[in-house]
Amino acid sequence: MVTVQVLFDRGAHSGRGLTDREIAKFKAYQEKARREYATSGIHFDVHVLEGGAYLREQGYSEIPDKFLTPAMINLFVTETLGYDIDRDRTGGCSMGPRPPSRRSGGDPSYKTFLGLREARDTTLPHEYAHHFTLDTRHRPTAAGNLWADLRNDYWLWRQRHGTPIAEFRECAGLPWARYSIA
Repeated sequence: MVTVQVLFDRGAHSGRGLTDREIAKFKAYQEKARREYATSGIHFDVHVLEGGAYLREQGYSEIPDKFLTPAMINLFVTETLGYDIDRDRTGGCSMGPRPPSRRSGGDPSYKTFLGLREARDTTLPHEYAHHFTLDTRHRPTAAGNLWADLRNDYWLWRQRHGTPIAEFRECAGLPWARYSIA
């Protein structure tokens, strides 16, 4: 069981938040991910943060800590992502915890950003795959990220065609993933 906290961007559309159509689009993407990952025995426990959240933009985009829950994948859903998060305009980005450094106190949270304008129906499952295969536990090089993208897309293709992918269960034991026998 994978626990996800959905944070809808209340700052989208000049503070009006996401439209009903955009929320429906996200729900369709999440449903597709649910169906696909069920093949590998992965199920979702999805919570929606009431009132939504927003990105703080100070030269870079950041979700304020008060909205984040360390024991969940924090899924921030917005109309479009800034270039600092999504330089390739794919509509998605995932990152894991960061240790404390000289410049920051660290960040214990797992995050996925989904920009609905650029995202495709395969973007959310792809971003989840980065968490499930532990890609987000370290900062990859450009070549490492390319390899992870190709590998995950291949495994997702196989999973869509009925093959369970054991590698997607690498995350078992993390705070947001628990294994249960059905």
